[in-house]
Amino acid sequence: MGLEIRNSRPYYYRKVRRDGKSTSEYVGSGFVAEYAAVMDEADQAENQTRRERLQRQREADRKADQELISLERTLKELFTTVALANGYHQPKRQWRKKRKR
Repeated sequence: MGLEIRNSRPYYYRKVRRDGKSTSEYVGSGFVAEYAAVMDEADQAENQTRRERLQRQREADRKADQELISLERTLKELFTTVALANGYHQPKRQWRKKRKR
C-alpha cells in the first residue's frame, strides 16, 4: 500500500489493477490517509487469515477424501473376496450366483 509523506503531510494511494495495468488510486491525505492505511492493513490481515483457514480446510478435506478412497478400495476387495468365496461371479459388472450343474 502507498502511504507517502510529501512536504511533511501523509498522502495515501492504493494500487489498483485496471485493464491489466497497475495504477495508483488517490484515497486521501492527512488523517484520512492514515486511517485508510490502517484499515487496508487490517483488511489484508483478515484476508490472509481467511486464506490460511481455507487452505487448512482444503488440506483436511483432501486428507479425508484420501481416507475414504482407501476405505472404499478395501471394502471392494473384501466384498469381492466374500462374494467369490460364496459362489458368486461377476460376468458383466453384475454379481450373480453360479449355476449348479
